[in-house]
This record gives sequence, structure tokens and C-alpha cells, in this order.
Amino acid sequence: MFPASKKQISTIAVALIFSFYTAAATAAPVAPTVRAPGASAGTVPRQISAQSTATAPQPAAEPEQALQSATEKPESTPVTTAPVETTQPVTVSAAATDTAPAASKPVTTSQPKTTEAVKSAAAQKQSATVVPGHPFRIQNKEENYNSLLSKTATRKLDAALADMIGGYGEKVPGLAVIVFKNGKEVYRNMMGNRFLSPRNKNWNLPVTSESRFRVASISKIFTAAGYMKLVEEGKINLDEDVSRYLGFTLRNPNYPNKPITSRMLLSHTSSIRDYPTPYVPFKSNVKSFFTSADCWTRGKAPGSYFSYCNLNYVLLATITEKVSGQRFDKYMTKNVLRPLDIKGSFNLRDFSSSDLQKMGTLYRKTKGESGRYYAQIDDRPIDLPSASLLSSYRPGTNAGIFSPQGGLRISPEELAHMLEMLLNQGKFKGKELLKPTTVQLMEKPVWNYNPAQPNGNIENDSIESYGLALQYFSGNGSTRPAPNRPDFDLVGHLGEAYGFIGGLMWQPGTKNGFLFLQNGFATDYKHNKGRYSRNYRWEENFMKTIIENVFPK
Repeated sequence: MFPASKKQISTIAVALIFSFYTAAATAAPVAPTVRAPGASAGTVPRQISAQSTATAPQPAAEPEQALQSATEKPESTPVTTAPVETTQPVTVSAAATDTAPAASKPVTTSQPKTTEAVKSAAAQKQSATVVPGHPFRIQNKEENYNSLLSKTATRKLDAALADMIGGYGEKVPGLAVIVFKNGKEVYRNMMGNRFLSPRNKNWNLPVTSESRFRVASISKIFTAAGYMKLVEEGKINLDEDVSRYLGFTLRNPNYPNKPITSRMLLSHTSSIRDYPTPYVPFKSNVKSFFTSADCWTRGKAPGSYFSYCNLNYVLLATITEKVSGQRFDKYMTKNVLRPLDIKGSFNLRDFSSSDLQKMGTLYRKTKGESGRYYAQIDDRPIDLPSASLLSSYRPGTNAGIFSPQGGLRISPEELAHMLEMLLNQGKFKGKELLKPTTVQLMEKPVWNYNPAQPNGNIENDSIESYGLALQYFSGNGSTRPAPNRPDFDLVGHLGEAYGFIGGLMWQPGTKNGFLFLQNGFATDYKHNKGRYSRNYRWEENFMKTIIENVFPK
């Protein structure tokens, strides 16, 4: 034996520390073959605990679990810099089950940029031009830009979006917008960067229509579409006890005689809550997890009270596996994504090396707006999950490992395909994915907030009406899309996690709709409460700008 070098001793020490924390973690235990898979979040219920930390409140954690990238940093733990990243599983305090504290340390890239990545960056920079006078702002060329609007509307919309790009206040590192009017795409624009190199700004990569991002709770629309196909096939009844499909009795122990139905899960009225953890740990299963009384709301019977909960969609995905006999990610690819000409996925292993080069990183600033952006998810290099974890998974036990509530990685172009299908009442390029009656059923609110007799947890929240995986935004309600437009209602879903802010939205009964996304923000949630609604300022900025310029009175 040769004496260990300092480098070897350091490596061993890092490994021992990592082993200690992995063993000590109570949530999402990870097999040794995986390099600390991270956690992620979905749509943000705005509830803020009085006992939460002084850092910015963040989305209710809905972790990626063991099948997602090791580069994903859970928002409830500090992100550290190390050649081998040692991200900890998410923990959620009893005082803040709907929020998670912001990351307190920056993420930096310790590995050198590969030659392939440098070449890719150079090639893709050629497809973008810097807006004169604004070196940070990237205006992509024709393949990522289109407008059939008037010159005045185009100029105003372009300018408003360009003004969103930056590194302070309400600014964002990158964005994408696609708008449909009367069933036809009339505007698209991609701006800013999907990747910001901490070493050399010349390695920055622009947002394009093919850049895939983890779209948080917009994913719920897709998960629900897959579920509703099984409903259409007569394999699932929305109002039947889901215990029949799960193979075990699912009950709120406080209401043992009240069955839980699919309609309740889809509409967040099941009485399940994101506690003690907002996910089912990888080595656990839904049957044992939901036997804990802590998972259930007390004093609110199933079907009577709204409480946004990501665990509902873990159950829906698990039921999808039980009924279809297929693993959730494979079922979704075959029955929803490919029919919509979408190559995005709930599983990072589905992406080729060229696909991974196009992946968009999500950012936040953790040292104040004067500092730089720090990567939260899908930083470079992107680590893939262990294949052994996939091979050991038994479908129907815990589909939460695929993050059905928020883990879809998809591009703006592909999101537009889903929007087009919904605008056309279930059809995409002439082929039917869902029946018109199914789309209409999803749009119809199952729950509406009643201020006279509070029937939902909406404190600091942007949800006042919810259907089957779809939010309803009333033009004269507290979540109104634009000021002074009581005539303009929207249905769809927002997504908010790790710096990602986005929305897929349309006017019910019309062929008008739009999508928007940003891949980070310079200041946190608490500094960006809406000016005229319960939505965040970023969401207001997108919706107001699009509505005023594309859908004026």
C-alpha cells in the first residue's frame, strides 16, 4: 500500500461526509449508485408560515426523487460547490408544509467546460444577436421569432418583453412567449439565456424554441390528460373510490367512511396534504406512506375543502400505472407526448446527448440582486439518474419518482402543441387525443372559493377556482389576468419552482391562448407580490402585456 495523498484523503473525507448525510436524511433515501438526486417543486401555494425562515418563501417542495438529475438542488437546503455534488433530500418543517426556505449558498460549476459544450455554445450563439445598448439581452433570430400582429402591437410587445430581461428587480435571465389568436399562432419570441456560464459569458447559451425546461406544475395538465384517457376508455370512473384501482384502502382516518375519488385528487379536494413530506420517498410506497395520519387534513372532509397538494398527483400517476400496466413515464410518452409530437419527458434518461445540450437551466439569486444568478436545476454537466434504479422500480408502487406533479421537461415549441390541442377541443393536427367533452369537463370548475363560508386554503394563494388539473382565472376575481378587463377569463395552469415561472393559458370557449415562461428571477417571491392581483408580478407582467397587445378591448 502506498501512503494516501492529500487529494485522496480529501476525496475520502468528502465521501464520508456525503455518506453520513445520506444515511441521516429522513426523506427520499437514495441508493448508493446515484449521486445525490435532487428535489424540485411545482406550483407555489402562496401560504407563508409565520415560523418559517427569514429567507424568501419558496414553492411547496415536490421533489424529483431518485430518477432525476443529481444537479438539481432542493430549495429547502443550501446549495454547495464541490466537484462531486452532495445535494441533500428536502425536509419540510411542521410549521411550513407549503413552503420551503430559499437556498442560501451559490451553485458554481467546478468542472471545466468540455470541448463539445464550448463548440455547442459557439454554434448556438450564432443564432442570436445582442440587442444594441443591452449586452445582457439576447434577441433570437427568425427561427425563434414570429409576429403576425400589427407593427404597433409587435413593437410594444417586443419592447415590453425585452425590458423583462436583466439581473435586478423583476428582471429574468431568459424567457419565451407563444400566442395563439383564433386558433393561429400570431406571435412567438424567445429572449435571454437558457444557460449562464459562471466562468465565461461567451459560453452563455440563448433561449430557443427547442430549449427544454422543467416546467413545474404545468406538468399537471399533462399528467391529467394521460389520466383522462383512461377515463375515456372506461377503465377509471372519476367518482368511484380510488381504492379499487390502488389495490388498498385509501382513507382519511378522520373520515373512514368517506371514499376518496379521482375527481377529488384531480381538483385538490381529497383532504390530503403535503405533510410530513410533500413526496413519497423512493424506497417507500404509496400504500405505507398514506397510512400516516399526518398526511390528512383534520376537520375537513374529503370533497368539501380545497388544499393544493402535490401528493394528489403522485397518487394519480400511481393509479395510471396500476390501471395501464405501464410505468408512468413510458405510458405518458406513448399516450400523450408522442401523439402531440413532443419529445420532452418525465425521465431524463430519455434525452440524447444533443437533447441535453439544449436543456435550459433554472436560476435564482441567493445573495441579493446585486450578485449573479446561481443555477438551481439542470446546471452543466447534467447528470443522468442511475439505470439500476429504474430497473428495480415496480410500477404501481410509487410513481412519484417521476415527479408527475412537476417534473416534465419540455420546450416552448412542444408546450405550444399541448395548447393547440386544448384550443382545438382535443385534436392536434387532425388527430384526436381527447374528446371535446373531456376538455370541457377539465375546464369546468369543481371547486370555487366561498368567502362567506371559507371552503379552501387560499391564504396568499393565486387559486380561487379549480377544475380537473386546471386553474380558472376570472377577469373580475382576485386572480384576474389583467387590470380593467373583467371580460377576460382564462383557464390553464401556472408553474412556479426554483426560479421557473410559467403559464399555459387560454380563453375557454375560444381559440385564443398563450404560454409564457422564464427560467429565473433576480429577487425573491416576497418582493414580487402582484400589483393588481394575487398572482406574482412576473405572471402579471406576462399576462398583462400579452392581453393588452394581442387581445385589446
